[in-house]
Formats: sequence, C-alpha cells, structure tokens
Amino acid sequence: MKKKSDGQSAFFSLRLLIALLVFLSGVGLAMFTDARPNSAKPAQNVAQRQTLKTGVQQPNQGFWAQTNGPQGGDGIALATNPSGHVFVGTQGGGIFRSTDNGETWTGINNGLTATNVRALAINAASGHIFAGTFSGVFRSTDNGDSWVAINNGLEFPSVISLAINSSGDIFAGTFEGGGVYRSTDNGDNWMLIDNGLTNTYVTALAINSSDNIFAATFGGGAFRSTDNGDSWTGLNTGVPNATFLSLAINASGYIFAGGDPLGGPVGVLRSTDNGDSWEPVNNGLDTGNGINALLATPNGALFAGSYGDGVFRSTDNGDNWSQINNGLTTIFVLSFATNASGDIFAGTYFGGGVFRSTDNGDTWSEQNNGIIATDVRAIAIIQPVRSRFSDSASPSGVGNIIFAGTYGLGVFRSSDGGQSWVKINTGLPALYIRSLAITDAHGGDIFAGADFISGAGGVYRSTDNGNSWIEVNQGVITTDVRALAINSSGHIFAGTYPSSGVFRSTDDGETWTPVNNGQNCGNIWSLAINLSSGTIFAGTAGCGDGMYRSTDNGDSWTLANTGLTSTDVAALAINDSNGYIFAGTQSIMGQGGGMFRSTDDGESWTEQNIGFAALDVNAVVINPIGYIFAGAAGGVFRSKNDADGWNDVSSGLLPPGGNVWAMGFGFGGRAFAGTAGGGVFRSVNPTVPPSLPPRPRPTPHPRPTP
Repeated sequence: MKKKSDGQSAFFSLRLLIALLVFLSGVGLAMFTDARPNSAKPAQNVAQRQTLKTGVQQPNQGFWAQTNGPQGGDGIALATNPSGHVFVGTQGGGIFRSTDNGETWTGINNGLTATNVRALAINAASGHIFAGTFSGVFRSTDNGDSWVAINNGLEFPSVISLAINSSGDIFAGTFEGGGVYRSTDNGDNWMLIDNGLTNTYVTALAINSSDNIFAATFGGGAFRSTDNGDSWTGLNTGVPNATFLSLAINASGYIFAGGDPLGGPVGVLRSTDNGDSWEPVNNGLDTGNGINALLATPNGALFAGSYGDGVFRSTDNGDNWSQINNGLTTIFVLSFATNASGDIFAGTYFGGGVFRSTDNGDTWSEQNNGIIATDVRAIAIIQPVRSRFSDSASPSGVGNIIFAGTYGLGVFRSSDGGQSWVKINTGLPALYIRSLAITDAHGGDIFAGADFISGAGGVYRSTDNGNSWIEVNQGVITTDVRALAINSSGHIFAGTYPSSGVFRSTDDGETWTPVNNGQNCGNIWSLAINLSSGTIFAGTAGCGDGMYRSTDNGDSWTLANTGLTSTDVAALAINDSNGYIFAGTQSIMGQGGGMFRSTDDGESWTEQNIGFAALDVNAVVINPIGYIFAGAAGGVFRSKNDADGWNDVSSGLLPPGGNVWAMGFGFGGRAFAGTAGGGVFRSVNPTVPPSLPPRPRPTPHPRPTP
C-alpha cells in the first residue's frame, strides 16, 4: 500500500498512523519509506468537465477565496440522518452535506476549526451530529449549519471513532492515548472509561441492540463492555493481538470485524456469540489489503470496503463474498453509509470522494458535485500574452490556464480562473502528481512528474495543452519525480526520490541522462534555476546535505550549504532581479525548518524567519515585483523585503491556517494555491499594482525536433 503522503495520515493502517503522528510532530517527509498499493487502478482517462454546483459555500474570504475545484476528496467518514441527508467528513476539507441523495453537496464548516474529520455519528432522536477530529469532537444541533467544539474532559483529543447508544450516550475512540471516552450529557463533558481496555488505539466502535459496546483496536483485538463502558473485557479467543480496523453488527447480532495485514488477521472475521469467539469468513474475499469499512444493511447484505481492492458483498452472513466494483473508479474504500431507501454510499481515498449505489452495490456512480476537498500537490499556469502584469481586464483571474496536479486524481485544467475544472488524464496512467512545469509561461509543452504507483510514474509530456499525455521516462527514470525545472535553453531537469538524483533532457524529454557527478544524496525534493546565469540548485532531504549547486548545466555538482542548518529542502525560488535564492525547509521532530536566504549564489545561507510561524515549507514562489510567498503546513506567508520579515496571509484558506502544497502566479499577479484537502484557492486581489510594466524574461527556447 502506498501512503498518500510521506507526512500525512492515511486511514487506519499502522504505518500510516505512525506517519500521521510523525507529521504532527514535524518530522520531514524523507524520513519514511513509501509503501505502494498492490492493486491501484487508473481512473478514467477521458477529459471530463466537472458539473459545478452553483453557490458552493466558501470560507470567510480574506486574502484567499476557494475556487470551484478540483472536485473530489477523501471520504473518511459517512453518515445519514432520518431525513435522508448524507454527510461526509473529509481529510482537510471538513464536512459536506447533501440533501438530495448525493446529487449535490455543500460545505458546512461554520465553526469547524479542525477540518480533518475522521468520524461522524448522528443521534437519530435529536438529529444532533457529532464529528471526531484530531482536535477533538465538534457538535452541530442545526443539521450541520454550525459547529461548536465540545472537548471538556477530553484529554486525548485525537478522535477517530464515534458511537451513540439508545440512551443518547456518546462514545469516542482515540488513537493518541486515552482509549474510549463517554459523554452522558450530549458531549458537554467527557470521562475516560478505560478499565480493562489494554489497548488505546480504538479504530472502531459499534453498539448492538442490547447496548453492549464493542471497541476494535490496532494490535489489541476487540473489547466488549456490558455496563455502558465502565469496564471492558478482551475478546481475543483465536485472534490474540489482532489488528481490527472496522466493525459492523447485523440484525441477528452477529459481529463482523475487518482486519489489517500489518497486524493480522487478513480479511473479515465473524462472531456469532457476542464476541466470545471469532472465525474468518473470507471465501471469495480476495484481498490482502486492510478492510477499512464494514456495513450491515437492513436487507441482510454485508459490505466490506478494502484499501486497494474496492468493495465486496456477502448476502449470506459472510459465508461467501463477491467483488462489486462496477463503476467504482477509486478502489481505496474507507467508509460506508446507507439510507432508508437502501441506497449505499462509499467514501474513498486518494481524492475519489463519494460513490453511490442504488442497486445494492451492483453498480456505482461518482457523486462529488460540490465536494471540494482535493489534495493539490502541483500548480502550473499559462498566462495570456497581453498585459501580463495588468489585471484590469480580468478581475477574477480569467485568462489564465491553470493546471492542478492532484495526488490520486491526475491533472485538472481550468481556463476560467477556477470556476470550472476539466480532468485531463488521457494517456496519463500516473495519477499521483508531484510536479508540473511548462516550457513557456505563455504556452508550450507541459511536463508532469509523478510518484510511481502500480508501475506508472515518472515524467509525462503534453504538447496539446493537456488534452493528451505520453510517458517520456524512456526506461531511464524509475523513481518518483518530485521536482521539475526548465532552463532558458529548454533543457529539462527532473529531481527524483528516492536515491536516483537529477536527470537532464536536452531534447524535450525524448531522452534523459543522469547528471549526479559530485552528489552524495540522490533524494531530490526541489530544483531551481537562475535563468540569467544558468546556475542550478537542487534541494535534498534525508541525507543532511541540504543544497547542491551546478554551474555547468548539471554536469557536476558541489555542496552549497554553509549556514543551512535545516537540510531537508522542500522548496526553492530565485529572484531573477537580484539573484537571491530562497529555500523552504522542513523540520525534524519539531526542530528546524522554515525559510533561508542566500545573497551570494548559494555560498552562504542565513535563516530568515522573522514573522514566519510555520516549520514545514512546501512551496516558495516570487511574484512579478519580487514579493515572496511561502506555502506551508500552517498557511501562506508573504515577504515584501526579500525575506527580512514575513506576514501571515492565510486568511480565507481551508482549513484555517491551511496546508499549502503548491503555489503559482497568473495574469496580473493573481496568486493560486494548491492545498491538502481544499483544492485550489485564488487570491481575492492581484498581488501586484494594476499598471506594473512587464519584467524582461529570457527568450524561450523552441521545442527541439525529435
């Protein structure tokens, strides 16, 4: 299984939980080994314009406003209420509600200050909704229109599971210590109830018709409480130290638990004696991946959602299973819900969003209209030739052609300032995009760098504005491409991870040559080129080397890290007017990180963090008048004085503060930001004066004839 990001959490898999914990502690991305999915399948390749819901709810606008996409996201949690309204909690994008059976969705994040939502539960009697996040529990008493944090007594706030009993008592399971908390007053107060609960990583909670509570844990098997949580008994007969990810209880009282291959057992286990004993029920359940979701429907069907093989269904209490993925273009399934009509909703990972089945799972259709929770890792922009630094003709940024590289859904394009987006993946099986570059800011060949997953990755090229792509790895580039840069001669440089270093192409990607002479670290996270001198800078990670510099077009490299005390360099930018270089770095265990500057072509570096309140920097860009923008896990910061001081310009981002992966500037200095869970944002106003004359740029090199 491939982690969604080296520093973000995936769903309940130990490697991914650890990755999340380390991310929260500030560890840099290079500290981890990628785990790749064995069976990820490419999504549809046809260009598809997303149907946009009008009046999508936006966060309070400040510096930024959310565009209308790209649509999709991680459907971590699902729930339906007695009125048939559907709610989905996403990773980074908060909560969305549908009142028309999933046809359209509206963001409902008013008061929700933590938008990485891991669990949802609804009190059917009162209609109150509860959301579990890494910052505790939020409650809505008005169908999601507004939320309040309810964490009194919740000392370990990383809540990943929720359940409500027939009396309205709420139970919250955590994974960062704690275990299970109970509230008997609608969430106003919480009490830890861990007597007998020997494992505190509580991945799932379920309650049967007798109000017995069952807790699934990671590495500790299952537990049962028959006294409203006052005490717990281990239920591990035959499955000691089991890793359970999900639970479901059917109308007969049979309990089903979904396992994970990391801790075992694999597949689904069933208990017909209230958890006292378990038996595997996996006939036809052909997957070696974790079962992250289980659903028992009133009509007697049982659904299992796997992390990499889609959905399986059993109609005989788990004795036999069949795979039912017709129409399911994303096969990493994290959550289920059903409504009174028997429609089934499946929440998926890697941006796939929500799918719906109206025929008991026989077919599925994507239902993401209005869900804007995508993970955008790369941005590239083609600007109109006319008045490139004047925004008067385009108050909303229309005129730019924006390309957004997502992690899991491939590449999207917008030609109207982000109002609508088209998925452009024809010929692009590599959907986990890390970098984008264009040979000419006014139009040219587009290059996409991607992580290798299921054999697809590396570098792809489009010569027709993204309408079609071809792989240009030529069998040479075989590792993830985290950075792309193009010099004034049209030579393309690809920075790879892990361990393969830098590759160069002098013929528009037709052939590639490794150019690593003098490099001792091949983990390349960032590249930047001084277009005047041709000097190339390569930022590394995980080796302690920091920065390399080449003055001979990549033929040889030397270390250029004096004063660079944080050596995981995730982002680079160069001010063409004065040659100053800016490096955005990542912290390690909460130490270091932030921004550095070199005024002497990389000979020496100084830390430049006055007013800079983020440790982990993902993107650095410079607008046409030299203002520096740094996107980080913590928002966007701007400097108007070559990084001598910074101001926070994160207002309007979702989540509050934002987690910004990529940035770019378009027509009139309009800024665009790609976020982890909020799609693409656009600056409300241009970042340059409206009448600024254009700055000279090197003449682009024509595309070579193959």
